[in-house]
Amino acid sequence: MIDEVDKRLDMSLSFSFPIESYVLSTIVKEKPVPINVYHIKSEQYITFFLQELSANDRMMLEPLNPVKIGDSLEITEKITNPLVNMIADNVGLVPTLADGELFTTGKIMFANFRFHSSQMKGAAELLRKVVSLGADLSGLGLSESKGLIEMLNEIDKRLPLSLITFSFVEHSDTNFILEWRNLHQLPQNFIKYDLDGDLSVTNFIQSNGQTSAFLAAVDKEHIPLGTYLEYHNKERVQAYVYVPSMLVKPLLVRLYETTERVKDFKLEGIRNYKDENKNI
Repeated sequence: MIDEVDKRLDMSLSFSFPIESYVLSTIVKEKPVPINVYHIKSEQYITFFLQELSANDRMMLEPLNPVKIGDSLEITEKITNPLVNMIADNVGLVPTLADGELFTTGKIMFANFRFHSSQMKGAAELLRKVVSLGADLSGLGLSESKGLIEMLNEIDKRLPLSLITFSFVEHSDTNFILEWRNLHQLPQNFIKYDLDGDLSVTNFIQSNGQTSAFLAAVDKEHIPLGTYLEYHNKERVQAYVYVPSMLVKPLLVRLYETTERVKDFKLEGIRNYKDENKNI
């Protein structure tokens, strides 16, 4: 199913820039570190997913109340960065701007987003706003997208992914796929891929879907996803959740807590992304 939307968002917008952070100042990781960035009201937060830490590293990070997940630590830190704010406040300029790669290497944050070429004007305006800040941009790119599959491959190299699939009954007159944008300001915002007719890509807001409670819980708990897709096939919806393997358990807890009233809900599989990727 993922190959049907792989390169439908055919452009890529990328930034890299230095970021001030106690975590990154304390533990300089030269290997890429997966992160999740979000806002609560006007305040910015960044969550790091750290592995292979020494006892001294763990002691230094104790004031931030790290949460142990398997062999990894999840650490959330409040930050102040005008560039992060600028991007978050202006995502509406590109309605098909989708979640992409987000990580740090050393003290540099890397962000890469996919979008549709029909919205180049909005992407150019977003770039203009970013550049106008005069921030120390170490990388800025607007290019053809490598696609969703390649993006997931890159994420899986930094932090192993798992795929959770489930389905439920929901009737539709047409076939289409929804991709969750995971915008904290708009937790029920999707990109819609039509599978009939001209195979168009449109921005689509679904506020009362059967999975609304689940996605709201994922957003509230700041669980980062590789992507979330729903395949609507007239009689039944097939959902695909690409999530860091170390977060499968907390994600399943949220799933079962929020799908009691979902019609004919079925958990269909949990497997490693690498195993699934062999069949793409």
